[in-house]
This record gives sequence, structure tokens and C-alpha cells, in this order.
Amino acid sequence: MAIKKYYANKDNTITNAFQQNLITRGTDANMGLSDILETFSIYGQASATSTELERILIQFPVDQIIADRSTNTIPESGKVSFVLNMYNAPNSQTTPRELELTVLPISSSWQEGTGMDMEEYKDVTNNGNGSNWVNSAANTPWVTEGGDYLESPAYSQSFPIGNENLKIDITTLVEEWIAGTVPNYGVGVHLTSSQEAYYQKFFPREAVQFDGQGFLSGTAAMPTDGPSTISAWIKPTDSGTLRYLLFWQNIGGVSYSRAIFRATSQQLKYQRNFSGTNSWITSTDTISQDVWTHFAITHDQVAGGEPILYLNGAVAAITTDAGPPSGTPNSFDMVAIGGSNAGSSTNFIGSVDDVAYYNQILTPTEITELYNAGCPANLSSLSTSTDLTNWWVYGDDPRDEIILGTPPTKASIYDRAGSTNLFATGSGDMAIVTGSCSGQNGTVPDNSGGQITNTLGPKETWYTKKFFGRGSEFFFKTPTIEAVWDSAIKDDRGNFYASSSLLPAEENERTLYLYNAIGGRLRDVPGATTLGVRVYTSASGGEQLNSSPITAGRVSTGIYSASFSLDTTASVGYDRWFDTGFTDCYYTGTVDIKTHQASGYSPYPTYVTTLTNLRSIYYTHETPRFEFYVRQKDWSPTIYTVATKKTDTLIMESGSYQIHRLTDNLVAIPYDTGSTKGTEMSFDVSGNYFDLPIKLLEPGYSYGVKVAYYDEVVDSYIEQPHIWKFRVEEV
Repeated sequence: MAIKKYYANKDNTITNAFQQNLITRGTDANMGLSDILETFSIYGQASATSTELERILIQFPVDQIIADRSTNTIPESGKVSFVLNMYNAPNSQTTPRELELTVLPISSSWQEGTGMDMEEYKDVTNNGNGSNWVNSAANTPWVTEGGDYLESPAYSQSFPIGNENLKIDITTLVEEWIAGTVPNYGVGVHLTSSQEAYYQKFFPREAVQFDGQGFLSGTAAMPTDGPSTISAWIKPTDSGTLRYLLFWQNIGGVSYSRAIFRATSQQLKYQRNFSGTNSWITSTDTISQDVWTHFAITHDQVAGGEPILYLNGAVAAITTDAGPPSGTPNSFDMVAIGGSNAGSSTNFIGSVDDVAYYNQILTPTEITELYNAGCPANLSSLSTSTDLTNWWVYGDDPRDEIILGTPPTKASIYDRAGSTNLFATGSGDMAIVTGSCSGQNGTVPDNSGGQITNTLGPKETWYTKKFFGRGSEFFFKTPTIEAVWDSAIKDDRGNFYASSSLLPAEENERTLYLYNAIGGRLRDVPGATTLGVRVYTSASGGEQLNSSPITAGRVSTGIYSASFSLDTTASVGYDRWFDTGFTDCYYTGTVDIKTHQASGYSPYPTYVTTLTNLRSIYYTHETPRFEFYVRQKDWSPTIYTVATKKTDTLIMESGSYQIHRLTDNLVAIPYDTGSTKGTEMSFDVSGNYFDLPIKLLEPGYSYGVKVAYYDEVVDSYIEQPHIWKFRVEEV
């Protein structure tokens, strides 16, 4: 048997979906250990532009896989495949079009939780423990809401309309888990970024509106000098008064390092303060009221030279006051947006969004990419993302919330690229509002110029996939990683033919096995990874039939094999197995050497197969060997003498098996006739067989065994008509 299953030890569904009131997002929902795992994207349920998402988190006991490899229970790297299996849970929410799921490694630890509420999307039973859309564990936020994932290795599977299981070969990832090059935090399963439109592709949706009373500030992490680019979207709603937009200042003083403000004359100004000297640049064009405008400023604070101002993606004309300042830039320990330490009379009135700070001077082409033809882009997906130091996308993080009182009771905007989270100072009606280009009339532009349009109205466009979780009552349908490999032993001792010129060289090769059983247990020959084999004409030696050396390799614990051909007329050979120096002999055996004979040709042979040692009941602790007798269907004992009434079994050199549950025809172990050949049948002198760990089958059910043999004429496996039945019970 060459399949070993590793069952998930943690799983969860996380969501940003709305609760039933369609007002509150269930981002604190904890649905760990549920019977169903679910991933979806729903457009337009709460509004024409709303999007709701669910993702699956799942983890497996890789330490068990490591232990099994150390004991040779599973083969070494390169000889085994690891397949993620998740089984479809039938549901009424069929997919309206083909969808694709992506599987990515999770990059940080998380709690499973015990929540079970799939309706309200809010857990009230676990005191905040468990992962959710916002947190990976109790009071521990994800770096990025919705979970933290590595970009590689990545896997995907498409699902046409209908219900299917997920089956993906994740060998590369499991081997990295085993090697420790990637920590085992499991995998996330969710829709592709193009189908998760809101959070992955369509930015931004919301902005912060300032009324001149309060502003946002946080402990600064940005440098005072060096190359930088500052960009933002602004929408002023007043005129005629100086209004600060961004401000770098000392918490305990009045000095500042840099400031960006809209002047009384409506131009945009960028001011620098160097040890008491300062200078600024001023845009020639004015900043329109009640209109979204994008600006970017590139500048090297120390290297000198004048900053470059961009308005709506293009270089803007400026005037310069005082030229570059001299001295050292003022230090600062706070960054403010929407105001300054100059008092509320100069705080900004209007909306601000998508403020970003880069530690490099972006090129004109990159600035154009930021502007994105008038619609804010997803900055994390652009070519400049590696230089993005701070990024505030107001309201798009479920943790973002503005609730002001005196003093503010709750106000927070999270830094999506760095750690400088912003909090409110002052009071007033600061609020999260609709941002620029936020999906009017159900249409949301994407970064590439395309669109996704909700033309069907609320609740009509959705993409849903449900799988059984590890809490499922269905044994077979819980998520697993299957280790699959070809463990078939194909011992030609009872089916050894001398070399023939009528066959290609590879088909003349035959394989013999050595089983080093000591005290009833298979044991490795001490210090031997290879053995030498010689074939003689007699037990005492005689003529050596193999002219060239034969090397036997280790198959598994205590088992060695050698593949070779013999060009000989001898009818019997005596195989002797030695150490590599051919001094110590470990085994001497006998092999009958047959010769190929001309016979009648049947292009489509049919067979009668009998499972010779079948029992009616097997118990979960057993690993029985199922042994098969095979003959051609047209065999008749009347053509033989009485003395030869009993014929030897045919050896099927390429055979595979399947196990299915009889009550519902559920395939518990499918045919594996691909590259891994996990259900390839073994054979030796007694015929075909395979070993079956009964613990792979759920007790309390009856099962059927089917076999299929490879047919060279049709180049395919042909399933045989026989079914052998047995029942599985607990001990």
C-alpha cells in the first residue's frame, strides 16, 4: 500500500461578510472546528458596491510526516508526492460561472477557535480566541487583514459550474515544510485575486473626511532625510484659508521638519525646515474645490535640489521660495494628516485618501502608475510596492474606525505597509466616507483598465465553494494530505525470461528482490546501501551467467532489488547476493529461466481474476495482504493432462486496484495509474497482491475491491468486471 493520509489538525473559515443586519461586518467571526469550510465572494449584498469574502485556513501535522520519513515509512524526497484533498459539501449556492481557487502557504501562526455560527458571522462563545478576518489569534492582528500568505509556492484549481472536490499536488510546499525552509502554518484556500475584487484588486473604496476640528497622528517611523516620494488623494471642500494636509513635527515643540498644505490662494505648497532655515515650492495651478486631486512630491532631503511636484500624474509647474535650505533637517517624532500643531484654524476641511510614503524617488512613469488614470490603484500590487514604507488606505481595513467624542473614544487608521498607525486628535465630525472612484452605479474600474459590473443587482452575483471540515461526521471527507508513492514490488523470480532479440532492451530486463528478514523482521544489511549480484549455473558456483556487474539498490528497510537481463540458454540460474567487495554472501536463491515462445495472438485478452484469501470481515488494526489468481478467460483444463490440471497464475506486470464503499459507491481509494502509481499491485512468484491498511477505511461499512490491468494495445488500464466485498469493523 503506497498511500498514507495525514488528517488536518486545525481548520477555520474567516470572513468579512455582513451580519444579517447588512450593516455590521462579521470580521470578528470565529468559525473554527466547524463541519463545513467555505470560501466565497459575494458582490452587492449590502449595497451596489459591497463585496463580502470568506477564506479557509487549514493546517496539517507535518511533524508526523517528518517522523514517518525518519523511520522510512514514507520514501525520501523525490520519490513521494503529497496531495491536498478537500471534499465537496453539496449546497444550493451553485457557481454562476467557472471559478478558480488558489492555495497559498500561511506565513504566520493562528488559532483555530471553536465558533460554529455560520449565519450571524459572529462568535460569542469563545471569548475572542481563534483566528478571524482581523486577528490571527486573540489580540494578535494579521499583518494584512484576511490572513498573511506567502506568494510562493502557489497552487490553483479551476471549478466549472457544478460541484467538485479539490485535489492539488502540493509536494513542493510539503518538502519545504519538512526541510524547515518554510514554517508550517498551513495553507489558505480562497478565490483568486481577480475574483476577490474588493480587497485584492479594487482600491480604494473609502476615505477620511475632516471637518477642521480634528486630525490624525501617530508616532513617526519615516526618516528625516534621504530620497522620498509622498503621494495622496485630496478633496478640499472649502476655500480661502491655509489648510495643512501632512505635517512632520516634534510632539513637545512647535518645530517641524516638513509640511504639505493648501495655501490661502488654493495652491499646493511643500515646505522644508532645516535648523531654522526653511524654503518651499508652490504649485502654479490651484487645487480645485470639491474635486478629487492626486499629488506626488519627489525629493532628496539631504542631497539638495528642488522637489518635483506632480498633479494628476503629470509634472506641475512650480515657483520656488528661498531655494534649497541649508543645514540639517529638523528631527520629528510624529506625523500628522489633516492638521498640525498650529491650531484647529489651519486643520484641513475635506477628504484625504491613499496617503503613501516611499523611500525612493519614483520615476514619472511610476507616478503615472500611481495616478492610474484618475482611479486610485492597489499600491501593494504595483511595481513600486517594494519601496512603499507607509500607506494609509482609509476605511478599507476592517480595523479602521472613527468614533469621536470628547476626548475621542475610538479612532484608528491602520498603516497597510508599515507600523505607523494613526489615531485621532481633537474632536468634531471626522468620519470614513466614500472615496474617489469607488464603484458608482455598480461598476468598479480595475488597475488594468477593465471593469467588473454588477448588473444583476443585490445578492445575484456570487462565487461559492464549500468543503467538509475536520469536524465533519464523514470520515472520508475530512481534509487530508495524502502521501502517495509507488511501493509496488515487482519480483520476476517466478516470471523470469532470458533475453530475446525480438524485444527492446528495456523489456528484456527482469527484477529480483532480496528480503533480509532476521528474526521475523526486515532489517538493513549493516553499512550497505548497495549489494552485488552474480548469477551462476549451479548452487556451488559453476559458470557465471552475467558477464557485467549487477548492482542491487536498497528499496526500503531490509529490501533490495536488482534489474538486469541474461542472454543465456540455461534453464535454471542461481542468484547469489554479496557485499560490494563480493566477499560476504548474504543470500543464495534459484530462478527458473524461461524462454519466449510463439503463441496465438489475442489483441484484446480477457481475464478471470480470483481473490484467493478474501475474508468477510476485517478489523481496523489489520493490514491484510490481498492475493490474486489470474488466468486467461478462455483457459480450459481439458487441453492439459490430468497431471497438469492446475496451472500457475498469470502475473499481471501492470495492475491497479480501487476500494469503494458499497452503500453509496463512494470511492475511498481511487485508482492511481498516473506518475505516482500509489495503487500499483505488487507481484512475486505466487502472483499479484497488495497490502491494505484497514485503518484507512471507516468502520461500520461494507466495501468492494476492483482491479484494472494495463492493455498495451489500447494503451490504457482496463477495469475488470469482478467485485470482491468485505466489511470493516472496530476491534
